[in-house]
Amino acid sequence: MSDLYWIYSFLQAFFSTVIVSCAQPTNFEYCFPVHEWFVPWVHDAIHMAEEGAYHSEKEALKECPK
Repeated sequence: MSDLYWIYSFLQAFFSTVIVSCAQPTNFEYCFPVHEWFVPWVHDAIHMAEEGAYHSEKEALKECPK
């Protein structure tokens, strides 16, 4: 149940901040074209869910000599 609630909360927050803001004509220049910001964001979100937050930074720190 907690996974469904997390998804619901995320979609609600996304709708209230992005969709509603982009519906205003003053924000059109920042929201369109969508493929320039949404597709890279989805890619990053998928990799963060798979690997965890700050994965590349953690790997870089592991390679540093102590």
